[in-house]
Amino acid sequence: MKLLTKYIIKNHTRLIFMTLAIGICIFILIDLIEKADIFMASRKPLAYALQYYFLKLPFIVSQTLPSIFLLSSVIFLSLMITSREAIALQAGGISVYEVTKNLVGLGIFWAILQFVLSQMVMFATEQKAYSLWRYEVRERVFVENSLENVWFLDSGYIVHVGLLYERGHGENLIAYKVNEKTQTVDEIIRAKQFTVYNDTWTLEDVKFYYPEEFREEQKEQFVLPVNQSVHFYFMSNQEEKTERLSFFLLGEAIERLRASGSNIENMQTIWHSKITYSVMITVFAVLAVAIVSYNANIYVAVMLAVVVSFLSYVLSSFGLFLGQSGKVPPVLGAWFPCVFLFVLGYLKIYLGFSKR
Repeated sequence: MKLLTKYIIKNHTRLIFMTLAIGICIFILIDLIEKADIFMASRKPLAYALQYYFLKLPFIVSQTLPSIFLLSSVIFLSLMITSREAIALQAGGISVYEVTKNLVGLGIFWAILQFVLSQMVMFATEQKAYSLWRYEVRERVFVENSLENVWFLDSGYIVHVGLLYERGHGENLIAYKVNEKTQTVDEIIRAKQFTVYNDTWTLEDVKFYYPEEFREEQKEQFVLPVNQSVHFYFMSNQEEKTERLSFFLLGEAIERLRASGSNIENMQTIWHSKITYSVMITVFAVLAVAIVSYNANIYVAVMLAVVVSFLSYVLSSFGLFLGQSGKVPPVLGAWFPCVFLFVLGYLKIYLGFSKR
């Protein structure tokens, strides 16, 4: 590893952790001011508050990391120029592109870390934090979401569910096994209750009817040979929950909806945005160099970094709106802000230093 690379990794990482710590403290302080009275009214105010914000840490870090990376990069580069380190590098024959390349490498590392944190760790901790806040702190009565009259076709079975609960159980299931050659019903399965675990449907108190043979059977338990996710039905029924799904669950839901012929533009745009939010960290590495090449004053550079961070948010929101509404393809709506800002930053670096 080159000496320059080691230097950048060491000092840049130190700045990221310092900036991130400040950002986390500010976020928790603002949020705690809003929720302090509710925590104080709960049975265990201190224990609940500590547990809640510990569970919220992955969310706070993953959401603030792109802006934190941009600010840290701008401060790092400004300090390099202020301390004449940049001049020493140029005198040693090291170009600005070498520094940019190292920052982009760091950006890729933090982008991967942010993606893992937001799509794997945060997905689990956010559910626990929500349950703690809603049912322990606020002591609300748990009301489970449910759907009535759910139909689906899977593995040769036409299935009707009378009542389906979000936690993976239900009542009054009827499954019709259809013969593909004769298009007749070979078997009818009825169950008063059932449970779903890992997409496996286990029926209880089951009755089997065979119309062709005029006979029936009864079993205490039977595993229906279908592969359906309960979460998929509740997600597709409530669009506001789509963004809460992880990258992987959302991808699975998109494939199932595509097979059924449903409109998936909204979900595809959100799916792509989960990638682009992480990729934006790498784009910010290029923009940080562009900002400092425009003005190396640390105060001006930090202010410009805040403006650029806000601009990226506006562009991303606008792109998501266009993609979700079908005005542009989902890929274009989600990826345009990243591509546009990257090209803008690269052109500023190229034009700025080609004149020198």
